[in-house]
Amino acid sequence: MTDAPAAVGTPNKTTLGKVERWDFDVRSPGVEYTGVAFSAFTNDEAAQGWVRFREGSEWTQWFAMHLVRSATGGFVMGGRRGPEVRASMFEFRFEVAAGRTLSIVGAGVFDNRKDEDRDGPSKTAGGARATGPATITVDPPPLITRSEWDAEPFIGTPVPLADPTYNYMTFHHAAGFSATSREEGIAQVKAIQDLHQNVRGWSDIGYQFVVDRGGRLYQGRPFLDASTTLAELPALARGAHVGGFNTGNIGICLLGCYHPPEGFFCSESITPEAYDTYVESFAFLGTNYGIDPGLIRGHRDFSSTACPGDNNYSLLCSGPLREPACSGPQLRVDVQNLLSTGVIRPDELTLAQSFPNPVSGRATLDYYLTEDGVVTLKVFDSIGREVDTLVGEFQAGDRWYTAGFEARRVSAGTYFVRLQVLGVGNKKLHRSSTLTVVH
Repeated sequence: MTDAPAAVGTPNKTTLGKVERWDFDVRSPGVEYTGVAFSAFTNDEAAQGWVRFREGSEWTQWFAMHLVRSATGGFVMGGRRGPEVRASMFEFRFEVAAGRTLSIVGAGVFDNRKDEDRDGPSKTAGGARATGPATITVDPPPLITRSEWDAEPFIGTPVPLADPTYNYMTFHHAAGFSATSREEGIAQVKAIQDLHQNVRGWSDIGYQFVVDRGGRLYQGRPFLDASTTLAELPALARGAHVGGFNTGNIGICLLGCYHPPEGFFCSESITPEAYDTYVESFAFLGTNYGIDPGLIRGHRDFSSTACPGDNNYSLLCSGPLREPACSGPQLRVDVQNLLSTGVIRPDELTLAQSFPNPVSGRATLDYYLTEDGVVTLKVFDSIGREVDTLVGEFQAGDRWYTAGFEARRVSAGTYFVRLQVLGVGNKKLHRSSTLTVVH
């Protein structure tokens, strides 16, 4: 919602009969901006808010802010944009019924003059459709369409997402607006559209898709054709979810808040139902829109933000990606596993298809053990000669492992990867896959 955070001072509280007034000084972050925003908790559904700005030694009048309430948990976000906004010190004022609570979570500013959502049509002629194979190998999750959640109309004309290709899939969290049931999900998606259109000034809800904690998938931005299901491989509209990187980038937002450093209210963990929907959605979109699972990103990989929250980002990060410390690229691996084996939950021994495949440089091989055992992972050529031993050691079960194969060291051709595990009681398990090397 914001481009830069703003420091909020200690509130000055005044009781006016049945109303309590809360005034907060807010320090300007020292950047140009055209709008201000805040997030808060209150148990007063009738709470109101205003903002005013410092002009030299004087204050402007109070301007009403647009408030958007979450359907659950007392969370509220809001703000003000327009020509009356001054890039200076400002104050928030809130009024709640006496005895009710109010807690400001954070505040910030934004400059929507820089928004890609304000750009004209793309140079791409028409709406680019799917670029993947015609045969759908992964069924898409059922989609709750814009008409079903009663979306407001798009403001202006949607722009094609691909220009000319689809490049990334990005994981977000809503930093609030949690929902488990369909009824809650519909209310929250509609609230986020209200926030994005009427506070931030975007054309529509910023994401292409939204997932609730029950695992339901909601359509975000409108499709550019008459499609009503994902199985029709709709032409997608460009969103407003990753500033500067929206073209070719499919954004999926998880309802709720998943970044514990923000406080107790932001400590949710992704549910199994939502996780499965993410895996299925990324697998389907990646296959049919030509995006490798290795190009799944978190919002923070593109800009300075906590999104999608530490509790989600730990499912994504690996290699050079940013802190916090990573537990592994679990989401990417499970997407690849679904594409390779047809299931998300691994069996007692799973060898995911290596990627990239074909490969000319380094290939990544992921495998899952349910039990402890002595593991050997070897590569053989087309006539059965061993060309490399990648793993030969005891490894603990109930986890994923990753090994690398340097294809530069062998000639072009077809190779076979064999995974074998000797477990308790001399139980033997093995899996094999093929790997094509090109130079």
